[in-house]
Amino acid sequence: MKPKLQAPAKNDFFKFFLWVIVGILLAAILVGIGWFLGHQENDYDPYRVLKGYESSRHGFLVKSAEISVDMANRAIIALKKKKLNEAIEDCKTAIDIFPIDAKPYILLAKIYLMTGQEQKMYDTLTLAGHSYPNFNNIVSIIDDENLDKIPLKEPADNIYLANFPENKDSAMTFMFDDGEANVYKALPIFEKYGYRATIPVVAGFVAEKSNDPFWGSWKEWTDAANRGFEIANHSMFHRDSKNLHGADFDVAIDQAKDMIEKNIGHKVTAYVFPHDSYTDEAIQRALKGHELIRTSQFLRSTYDRTVDIVIGGHYVSLETANRLVDIAIKRKLWLIAKCHGVTDKASLRSFKSITPEFLEKNLAYIHSKDDQIWVDTFTHVFEYLAMRNHTKIETKDLTSDSIDFDLQDTVSSDKLSLPLTVIIKAQGVVNIKSAYSSSNHKLKAWVCDTNKICVDVDAFHEDVHVQW
Repeated sequence: MKPKLQAPAKNDFFKFFLWVIVGILLAAILVGIGWFLGHQENDYDPYRVLKGYESSRHGFLVKSAEISVDMANRAIIALKKKKLNEAIEDCKTAIDIFPIDAKPYILLAKIYLMTGQEQKMYDTLTLAGHSYPNFNNIVSIIDDENLDKIPLKEPADNIYLANFPENKDSAMTFMFDDGEANVYKALPIFEKYGYRATIPVVAGFVAEKSNDPFWGSWKEWTDAANRGFEIANHSMFHRDSKNLHGADFDVAIDQAKDMIEKNIGHKVTAYVFPHDSYTDEAIQRALKGHELIRTSQFLRSTYDRTVDIVIGGHYVSLETANRLVDIAIKRKLWLIAKCHGVTDKASLRSFKSITPEFLEKNLAYIHSKDDQIWVDTFTHVFEYLAMRNHTKIETKDLTSDSIDFDLQDTVSSDKLSLPLTVIIKAQGVVNIKSAYSSSNHKLKAWVCDTNKICVDVDAFHEDVHVQW
């Protein structure tokens, strides 16, 4: 006789069902706890925490430093989890709360470099320059191996315009904001190497007589302009443009420009915002009376590899300044060195001043690479780049050993302010037989790279013939 199968007891069904329910509840609780902890972490508001310390200056600074360290550590954890956006935001918060710690700048610059976001890396250097972190440590993370991984675009055309005159790799402009008297005294250092700088002066601060203990005088800035240095407009009284509206700009921008031009007898073409701080309204007002302004967006619309960095202070060594020159050459940058006073270490009034010895050695280093870097004033470099942008090359005839072309200006300008360097791809070129314009003007031409010819053209609408 077969044994009878016994049906499961009702109690067994109940126990099984109970355990299923318990398991679901436990899983839900664990998920809820994880969500709550994660939500709490993501909902952390360091600015709200700081509000409790606003009554004490010392307590606020200490807590700011503490929170900045915490945010930098959070960024490191996010990086390990490959959460790059979280890491970037944590670094930005750390910098905003306590901008004198180098660590978040280093992390941020490294992230941008490793992910090929070169322009944002330079923006991080620009941001660091406005505060007091150890700038040497920040620049030291920029290694050639990582830079070389970021491709530079090579023009595909057989004939095109060089980025800079004589096909130099980069350009550099020194700008000495404010108009301190010690800057005037340092001008011979530039003249020694055949260079010129731009000096944005605060019109309302300019001294009436020379030998002022701090500010340069109208007589000195007139002499500087006569010697080829550019005097730019840096406002009337150095007020932050974010605090100005409407008629305020009549004095801050327009009257300052008129005063400078009247006193030095030279046209002012460039405006520099105090503190590099501005609004859309300020930009519009400045561009009404000036050809160019020093803002990243404006300059990069003319040349997208423009970088402006504060050079000076205890945390910018000569080695770091020279390294930035090397990076500019390697990466084809227009590097704008934003400087202030040229003083000894005893001076306390200048913002991140440099010494005459620092300037001398930095310029000597730049001069040793003169075939690779073009040093000129703010307006001169801008004019070349702007002219380059609205110039079109029309090729009329091309053979294996010659080319005929002309330059056409798309904005109907009458003449070139500077010769434009044209690059011609020519396979197997050894030497140049001839280079001249239709007016029988001999042009400067040379073999500038492997299979490339460079020729300087100084006029529009003239046929150019080059044979090799």
